[in-house]
Amino acid sequence: MIEYRIRTFFRIMAWLPGLFCCALGIGLMVVGYRAMSAGQVGEVLTILIGLVTCVPGSLFLRVAWTGRVPASVEEYGLDGPGEVEWSRSEARREGRLKE
Repeated sequence: MIEYRIRTFFRIMAWLPGLFCCALGIGLMVVGYRAMSAGQVGEVLTILIGLVTCVPGSLFLRVAWTGRVPASVEEYGLDGPGEVEWSRSEARREGRLKE
């Protein structure tokens, strides 16, 4: 898997949304579970929203922990194989590409 190393500033900044999204998602799942035990309506929706919120949080935390971003994320929006290869050669020259 081709991955790009990210700079320390972006690695530190990835902790903020990662922790926020995971904490919010876990909180929503706990609230949904408590509502389910009380028999209230809408508890399943709250648990699903909590799970959906945890997914981007876990991705941010993975980036923050490893310091690497998958190439598919880094190269999103580039026009064609020429720009992708140029981006990869630039990253190789800077030492940011792990193949």
